[in-house]
Amino acid sequence: MTNEKLLEKMSQDMNMRNFSHYTYDFYIRKTKEMIKYFNKPMEEVTVDELRDYLYKYLLGERKLSDKTVNHYNSVIRFVYEVTLDQVINKKQLPMRKLKKVVYKILTKKELKRLFDCVDNYKFKTIFMLAYGSGLRIGEIVNLRVEDIDSKKMRIFVREGKGNKERYTILPKASLEMLRKYYKEERGNKKERNLFFNENGEPINQYVIRSHFRKYRRKAKLDEKVTIHTLRHNFATNLIENGATLIQVKELMGHSNIRSTMVYIHVANIDLEIESPLDVFLRGEENGKNTTNNK
Repeated sequence: MTNEKLLEKMSQDMNMRNFSHYTYDFYIRKTKEMIKYFNKPMEEVTVDELRDYLYKYLLGERKLSDKTVNHYNSVIRFVYEVTLDQVINKKQLPMRKLKKVVYKILTKKELKRLFDCVDNYKFKTIFMLAYGSGLRIGEIVNLRVEDIDSKKMRIFVREGKGNKERYTILPKASLEMLRKYYKEERGNKKERNLFFNENGEPINQYVIRSHFRKYRRKAKLDEKVTIHTLRHNFATNLIENGATLIQVKELMGHSNIRSTMVYIHVANIDLEIESPLDVFLRGEENGKNTTNNK
């Protein structure tokens, strides 16, 4: 099978499984990367070559994260097991064990510093929407005018991760900003998208990320801070403010409650629980006082 036919069949295989457009685009992009790297039909690539690609090239040379390498591995498994209908030795292509990551969360001062730095009204609206509603960057790109429900103060999120749809919070501040943006910048565009770039085309993820990096540097924030950090802040701050895990799970669009529970570890929750050390030392101190009084 030629690589051109492979991509064509792979596209059909994904459409038959109703993959989200995020997954579809990712799998096609990464497969094209591999085709360019190996420079021969994928059908002829050996397991040893795939091992070297994953662990010497991606992990060793490009220094990609374990999670990203696993994403590439998933693409490889789909290409060979589904599209090419070949049996591959997964023991030779194992998924990397992931470390438990504690998400970077911005303090209130850091959030203020970031938002204060953004002098472009459209991107300030976007960034505050990402934080105020917990939206992924792809969900922001796909927002339509009709998705903003000002009566019930909620946002309809279409084509979220895993092709799931949900509702999330529409902050009062974001509603006012969106109204101003719609009136002064968006204009009467024929397309249904909410956000557009300077050329009058629907905005894409690259443009948003590029502007976020610019303002992140201006705010002198850590390079690990991304626009997705604002979504992490949304979930963490909700929990700190008393929202239940179930509420946060639904607003975030998580399939599993375990994904939501991660935020408990980074939330600064006042549980009014004393450390056993403090209780112990207080008891010791009381004991000394009693002895001295005798």
